[in-house]
Amino acid sequence: MQLGALRDFLIRLRCHDGPVLLEGDSAGFIGYRLGSGDDGAFVEWALKDGSFTLSTDRLGLFPLYYLQDGAELLISNSVSLLQQHCKLSLDQQAIALFLRLGFYLGSDTAFKGVLRPQGQLKLLVNAAEQRLTVTKPSFEPSLHQHTPARYQELFSQALAQLKSVSLPLYVPVTGGKDSRHILLTTRQLELELASCYTVRVLSPHSNQDVSIARALCQQLGIPHQTLDSEQQLVQAERDKNTRTNFETYDHFWINPAGQYLASQVPGLVLDGFGGDVLGQSKIVTAQMYQLYQARNWSALLQQIAPANAYYQAYFAAKPEWLSNERQLLQRLQHEMEKYAADVNPVKSFYFWNRSRRAIAISSFRFLNGHSLPFLPFMQSQVFEFLMTLPNDLYYSGQFHSQCIAQAFPEFTAVPFATGEESGDILNLPTKFNNYQCLLGEILQADFITVSMRPRALLSCLRSHLSKDRAIDFFYFFRPMIYLNQLQQMTSHPKPQRLRRHSTSGAVAKPPLSAEA
Repeated sequence: MQLGALRDFLIRLRCHDGPVLLEGDSAGFIGYRLGSGDDGAFVEWALKDGSFTLSTDRLGLFPLYYLQDGAELLISNSVSLLQQHCKLSLDQQAIALFLRLGFYLGSDTAFKGVLRPQGQLKLLVNAAEQRLTVTKPSFEPSLHQHTPARYQELFSQALAQLKSVSLPLYVPVTGGKDSRHILLTTRQLELELASCYTVRVLSPHSNQDVSIARALCQQLGIPHQTLDSEQQLVQAERDKNTRTNFETYDHFWINPAGQYLASQVPGLVLDGFGGDVLGQSKIVTAQMYQLYQARNWSALLQQIAPANAYYQAYFAAKPEWLSNERQLLQRLQHEMEKYAADVNPVKSFYFWNRSRRAIAISSFRFLNGHSLPFLPFMQSQVFEFLMTLPNDLYYSGQFHSQCIAQAFPEFTAVPFATGEESGDILNLPTKFNNYQCLLGEILQADFITVSMRPRALLSCLRSHLSKDRAIDFFYFFRPMIYLNQLQQMTSHPKPQRLRRHSTSGAVAKPPLSAEA
């Protein structure tokens, strides 16, 4: 396994008549690679003998962005670094779709011209050509025997590759299937774990993560850490937005995990990303699949992202932030039809657009401190097995559970989480602080209509008189925080080009951008 340090980087490349590196390292590797090919989650680049090459892992899991600015090409894993080097402007249409869906479609980001490859990126720049390609792997379902035993065999092989790693191994444990599958398989392989930990949630949200994680660890005879819930809601939300490059609504509440791991020796976090959406999902329903088969796009849209009348009323002062139903339908259909040849096009759509971007981004940039995420469900053989899983098994709601039960029958007495245990409540000092912060956000929000502003302020006050409504109110108004931040970020850009080279008026031919 090849490992590279997790860090932010920026490459600024002049592409006219051959590559000239204006900023950044001439070679680098960040992330991890399994074997000698493109399996893993990484970006690698090199400038050598007049040729610049860059490539990512086969799925484009490692977050990467590129932007063509005249004769220059900028590449980074951090939008904040891009913003320091060129003036960014907001893509209102893409943002409006994000606010409705909760994730970006295709290669969209919140910023015009800044693209996130929808798959594996390969870039070549030399005096003769400029070539940028984006591809996704294809699969042959008939090549696989989809049994629980085969699933466990492949999964065990994926984790066995960690036997050669000397870094500390960390496992976040919840009450779900993915983390349990990882935890039990690592113990079966006799891998030494540095820490297992679980983050508490805030009421009115509830789950059994802590009690189930403790029960599993106790039965295994390994220590378990319980991390307190996140109390500084607005600040955690703002930090999450910036660090995840404004790609997700999710995960502010797991901020304590990132803080905890930042205090530990850097290592690998064994992350269950992708196991749910690919193997046994509650989000991708059989009804969605039936609507796709019937090409009933309007009904499918209402399943994926039903319209919210309250949201429409609150944010109507700036209609450009509200999605156009016709445009949204067109984009949804366009994205969905890319996966028509897949076993389950709806599952593929969710993986490539939502999971790979709005979920995995936090694993790389928010939840793991200074440690690298290791994603066993994304290992090439495991991934292909799950992507070609027959729909009767996928929608049975039992396949992943059966795999774990057959492989580890001695743990079947420990149930999976059902959400019966209440979360923490906000303590008084943090409740007051969050109240002040939310009032400030409401007063800044120019997209809230004049008639709705007093109602928003009053709702904010009322919510903080109840232990649960404060959290509900915060969740409802997260789009407000998101838009406030984006507008603040782009209203006062501070380009800081450290080493500016003249381009002699030359304009680069744009690289071929082919999203497969």
